[in-house]
This record gives sequence, C-alpha cells and structure tokens, in this order.
Amino acid sequence: MPSSGLLIAIEGGGTRTQAALFDLTGELLATAQSGPVNVNFTTPEQARAAVEEAVAAVLRAAGAIPTEVKRVAYALVSTPQVALHALRRACPQAERKPYGEGQVVFARAGHYRPHGVAIVAGTGTSAWAIRQDDGRQTFLGGWGSLLGDEGSAYAVGLMGLRAAAKAWEGREAPTSLIEAVREHFGLRDPDFKKALIRLAYRKPLSRTEIAGFARAVTRAAAEGDAVARRVVNRAAHDLAELGLQTIRQLFSPQEALVVVAAGGLLNAGEPILSPLRQRLRAEYPAATLQIVTEEPAVALGRLALYDISSRGEVSPC
Repeated sequence: MPSSGLLIAIEGGGTRTQAALFDLTGELLATAQSGPVNVNFTTPEQARAAVEEAVAAVLRAAGAIPTEVKRVAYALVSTPQVALHALRRACPQAERKPYGEGQVVFARAGHYRPHGVAIVAGTGTSAWAIRQDDGRQTFLGGWGSLLGDEGSAYAVGLMGLRAAAKAWEGREAPTSLIEAVREHFGLRDPDFKKALIRLAYRKPLSRTEIAGFARAVTRAAAEGDAVARRVVNRAAHDLAELGLQTIRQLFSPQEALVVVAAGGLLNAGEPILSPLRQRLRAEYPAATLQIVTEEPAVALGRLALYDISSRGEVSPC
C-alpha cells in the first residue's frame, strides 16, 4: 500500500456531510462535519459550500494542507457536477473515486465485497442489493419525501405530527404526542392548532426537522403511548417490506446473504427492527441481519484503502 500522502473520504446527503482524513497506511487522523449536499433539498451553491467546508475542516483539524491530499473517495447524494466542482476546488491535486450509498452501508458493517442487501432508514429510505457471483444489482426506494420514504424518520415524524393534530380535534385517541410536539418544537401558544400551523407553514418545517421529531415519537411509543406505537409499527412494516422486496429481486429463499441496516431510525431498536427480523427469518432463513456501527465517512475511507491495497474496482450504485 502507498504510504505517502493523505486520503479524504467524504460522505453526505440530505441531512449532513461528513469527512474523514486518513494517511495511506490506514491511520485515521481526523473527522469533520458540515451541512447537506442533496440538491433536492438545498441549492447547488450550498451543496458545493458544504463539501468544501467539510474538507477544509478535516484538514484544519489534522494540521494538513490540500496539496497533501493524494486521493479522495466520495459518496455524495448530489449531482456529479456539484460533487466534482467542489472536490476539484477543495483538493485540486487529488485522484477522485466515487462510491455509492449502498457500498458505504456495507462498509460500515465491515463488508468490502458484499453479497446481500443494504437498507437505509434515516431521513429517507432506500435499499440496494448486489450479488458478488454475477455482479447483478438492484435499487429500490429513494423516491424522496413526496413520492416515498415510507419507513423513514421523516415518515415517522410526519405521521406523529398528523396524529397529534387529529388528536387535538378528537379525531384520534388521546395521545402524549400533543405534548411531545409542544416540547420538541418549543410551542408556547395555548392554541395548539394555531401554533402548529404557524410552525409547519410559515417557518416552514424542513424535511430534516420533521425527521428529527421521530425521536420523540419513538420515545413516546417506548413509554406505552398507543398512538405513537401504531405510528412506529406502521413505519417498521413499511421498512421491512422495502427490504424484503429488494431481496426478492436477486436472491432465492434458501440462499445465504447478509442484510445490513443503517440510519438514525434504527436507534429505536426492536420496535423498528422486529418486523424485518421476523420476515427475514420466515422467508430467508439463511440471511444474516447486521446493524452498522462505524461512522459513514470513516467506513468509506476504510473501503477506499481496501481498494487501494487490493487494486480492486467497485462500481458505485
């Protein structure tokens, strides 16, 4: 493996961007974060600035300069034009290699040559399947908040807000979600309807802010709130269906495969994971479910270093 120079791994989407700096012996030197890069939810200018900010911050943290960076591995949910423009400016002398979100998810569980399915349940939802024996791939989900994202933190947050609104008018069972909305968003007006409408439409609430409310919904569900539990259960079954339908595209029921899951919604634990776990056991008994542990940019850096070492090539999803 080359031992001179630095490698930056940069990963980002609709919520935030993360950078990790390594030397080419594999030592992690620093990490940093900045804003979102998904141009469906931010401007191209803001996306480019987020990439450049993350790179500058991680170099600053390690006391390094851009000319020391020889390689950049990137997995950015943005347009190629935005990503390349920003990376050329931030690291003008570096060799650049793109990776896909699914590859990063697998790498976060230590799989650098995966055979299975990567499921993302964060602000949005998606699933990517790949076979190592014949190279076939498929991608489901990723429709965004208007057309999809069932089983996501955004879906849980939005269903929680809607349930609170209905409960305020007596069209839903009594629920602690009303007070959860007040507390989470700091609503002071005693007129809950007026305050929530003002927050939702005049501010307005962003996709990320709605997804952030999912934590309050899952907490209420864990405390026994029946309405919140119904919201979480709906999202859990939607996520399980996305995962199973993706597996069915490429794998037969008796095959061994790994199913790797990532995303902030999984912090809710078994209420979200249980339907996926049960359906895998019933339909794909040889499948292994793993929850990721490593940070995305760090995992991407380790994957890129693995590729450098093995001289392998991986096509991004």
